[in-house]
Order: sequence, then structure tokens, then C-alpha cells
Amino acid sequence: MTHSDDCEVLVVGAGPTGLMAANLLARSGVRVRIVERRSEATRESRAFAVQARSIELLQSMGLADGFVERGVIARSVNIHVKGRFAGGLDFTRAEAGDTPFPFILMIPQSETEALLAGDLAAQGVAIERGTDCTGFTMDGDGVRAELAHGDGRIEVVRADYIVGGDGSRSIVRAGAGIGWDGELLPQRFLLADCRVDWPLDHDNFRVFLNGPLIGLFLPLDGARCSRVMATDVSGSFGDEDGSAPAPLDLAEMQAGLEAALNLPVKLSEPRWVTRYRAHHRFVDRYHASRVFVAGDAAHIHSPAGGQGMNTGLQDAANLAWKLAAVLRGADPALLDSYDGERRPVGEAVVKRTGRLFAATAGQAGFKAKMRDRLLPVILPFLSKKKPFQTNAFKGASQRGIAYPAGGSLVPADTPGGKGPKPGERAPDAPWPGDGTLYGALAGYRFTLLALSLDPADDDSGPELSTAQDALTRLDPRAEPVVIDAIPADAALAKRYGLDAKRRRMLYIIRPDGYVGWRGKGWDVAACTRWIASLSADSA
Repeated sequence: MTHSDDCEVLVVGAGPTGLMAANLLARSGVRVRIVERRSEATRESRAFAVQARSIELLQSMGLADGFVERGVIARSVNIHVKGRFAGGLDFTRAEAGDTPFPFILMIPQSETEALLAGDLAAQGVAIERGTDCTGFTMDGDGVRAELAHGDGRIEVVRADYIVGGDGSRSIVRAGAGIGWDGELLPQRFLLADCRVDWPLDHDNFRVFLNGPLIGLFLPLDGARCSRVMATDVSGSFGDEDGSAPAPLDLAEMQAGLEAALNLPVKLSEPRWVTRYRAHHRFVDRYHASRVFVAGDAAHIHSPAGGQGMNTGLQDAANLAWKLAAVLRGADPALLDSYDGERRPVGEAVVKRTGRLFAATAGQAGFKAKMRDRLLPVILPFLSKKKPFQTNAFKGASQRGIAYPAGGSLVPADTPGGKGPKPGERAPDAPWPGDGTLYGALAGYRFTLLALSLDPADDDSGPELSTAQDALTRLDPRAEPVVIDAIPADAALAKRYGLDAKRRRMLYIIRPDGYVGWRGKGWDVAACTRWIASLSADSA
């Protein structure tokens, strides 16, 4: 047995959530280790939909271009009833000018993990594969975790905090005594990544409804490979909990898909074929003393809406900067806000995907017949409405998630007017000349954002430096961004609430892309007080 004391945060699990947490912690200057019990990286597509809010996070890390290059852009979700197109979501009709990514990016989880792992290596952090966290203990000073390495060596590692990104059977969650409740859904599905030959294109996300049957088509690699799913009516699923499904061959997959589509289809060249059964489960808390859970260790649900992996990535983005700030001397109570902000989001996602799943895959008999009769009448009408498309994309993209005011982290808003409030996502916008706001906010760091319709005067620099100095103590990588002489009709002015009554606005943008604080007229004193409220000295 060996002992080590070389990390501040131990991340357990190297799926997308764990990789994101480790990456952001390393970028924030935290000494981090990440262990994974699997000896090899994921090879299957598994989670595949990356939503706009997640791509915005990846852009702040300099990774968005690589993801987009290796993925497929889907700008619509087409819904078919009994083989006929009925309408659906068309993101080109949505008002989404505040994001550079008005689409869903379809990319296999294997590619997502490879890209995140490569960037993590560039941060100087290696994934310790074949290493299992078998248990841990906590005390007032930290966590002592036992790691079983693939070569038989047992290591006891000391860390300040531990983050569980180790999935639905999380050792970290169980060891912390965090409650885990929910249900196994009755519906069962066939799933394959394979070549699909059919009369439709390979560019669009498609949902097929046909009485009690449902089929899904998701573009992955043009005509070469797509993800397909269909209702499993075999009655031979395998283990009841879905952990060891019965074997599935491509002939059964093709028959099940053709029945759901009500269209001719031929499947070939399978890369992955399996049976699938969804769970809806959720924790009673995200945080227990020095232990945190994120991603599938905190919430699992149906794949409806493509929300699961994205919610985990945003969990990691919310948590990492808070751990880094506390390790630098911020008030440890800041860590309580992780549960306060992310648990309501996770709970809402579980409920929303449950309703969507029930409305599509959960119908049978008379209800399924009525759905199939009404959708072709209602959906074409809704599909033409811009508000419907805007709201649908806002929800699917996770751009509409906001954290409620309360406590020191998300203060009550004082300036009023338009523009993002504390706890809301900071939108992107171009400004006169070259560049966009997101380009200036990049780096997963705090930003002091000073906006003005008027030219900045000579006294502005020294005035703002007081707030900047305070922010740098919270985050040494924090940067000021001053954009002045903004035309009143510019998108930047409109999106950030500048008008005749509010010719100057001062914002603090958190590393995760949310507004931490805002004030009218470059109120440096109030800004500095908010920053100071996060320090341990103010507790």
C-alpha cells in the first residue's frame, strides 16, 4: 500500500462529466487527479447530442471548432406519424441570435470523450485508467480515498475534495450516503449504430410514431453510419434492470425499426447493437461535506430531448470554479450553492424528459391512436409559428436555464430594465468592428464587463481597477473587458440593457457563463462589495 498527498481534487470517473470537471479544474489552477475503473476509453456512440449551451462552454475552452468539425449539425427534429411527415422543430425558424450555435451537434460520446481527454492531457493531467476507487473516508481536513490499480497496487490518496462523475452505480454517491431514488421505466428498446438505406435523407433528426411503436433516426456520419432505435416487443429483454440485455442481431433490429417507421429500410455494417431500458432516478442532494456528485451519478432519465450528457457537462462547469475559488480562500459556504443551483435543474430535467417520453414512447391503445390522429393536424400549424420554435429551441438548448436569486451568490437585481439578470446566462453579441462578446469572455474565468454607450473617460481605468483587483483575488485569471461608444441600436446594447436611462452597465460574468452581478452606471463600490461577499473574511 502506498500513500500520496498530491492533489486537491480527486475526480472519479472519466466519462464526459468527469473529463469536463477535471479539465476545468486544471484550467483553474487546481491540482487534480482523475481515475477511471475501465481500462479502455468508450468506443460506442452512447450519448450523442451536444446542445448549444454545452457548445458555448466548449467554445470558452477553445474546443468548439474541433467538436463541430467531427460532428453533424442537425437544425431540425422531424416528426413522422405512420410513415408520413407531420412537422416538428425547425431551429432555422427560432430566434436564436444570442448563440453562435443555433443547432444540435450530433457527435458520438466516444468522440466527445476523446476530444476532452486530449485537451486534458494538454493541461498536463493524465487519465488513470484501470484504477478503481473502492472507498473513502472524510474528516474536517479532507478526503482519504483508497484506489485499486490494475497492477494490484493499493494507494491511499489524500485530497481536499472528491467529485463523483462515476455514473448511475456511483461508488462516490453511495460512500457519501447520498440518497438515490426513482424507477425503471417499462418501455424497452432496440438500438444500433449502423448503415441505414432508406428513402429519406441522412441529415436530420427524425422521430417516428406508429401506434404503440416508436422509432428514432439520428445522423452520425452521413450515409455511412446512423443511430437508430425502435420499440422492443420481443419480451426477451434480459436482466430486469437492463444491466445485462439479451443478445440482439441486426435482423431483429431491422424488423423492429421497419414496423415503427412504416417505411422500407435496410440495415447493414453494424458498429454497435444492443437493447436499452431507461431509468428515471435522482439524488436527494448533490453535495455531502467534501463530496460532490455530477452527471449520471446525480441524475439519470430517458434520452428524450438529448439532455442527459449536457446536464452533466453544465454540472461540472458550475462546480469547478467554486471549488477553485474555495481552494484559493473563498468562503467554503460558496460550495453549498452547487446543490442550490444545480439540483433544481436536474430535477426539472428528469421531470421534463419523463413527460416527453410518456407523450411519445409511453402511449398505447386508445391514447396512441388519438395522438396519431391529432398530431398531423396540430403539428403543422405549430411548426410554422416562430414563438413555438423559439421556445422549443431555448428549452432543448438549455439556454433558458437560470439560477434563482437568494443569498450572496445570486443577489436581488437592482438596475431593472432589460438585459441578463444575476443568475441568468450571459448572451453572445457582436460589437462594432471585429469580434463577438463570447470571444472576449473565453477562458473559463471571471470577467469584469464594462459596457457604455458613451466613450470611456480618462478616469474610468483607475475606477474600474479597484473592482478588477478585488476580482483577481477571487480568480487570478480574471480579466476586464471594456466596450464603450456602443451604438444604441447595436445588438450588444439591446441584449445587455443599455438605453437612455442606463447608458452604462457593469457586469461580472462567472466562469460558467452566468451573470454573477450587475449594476447601473459602473457602480464599482457595489461591485466590489459583491466580490468581497464571496471571500472567507466576510463569512
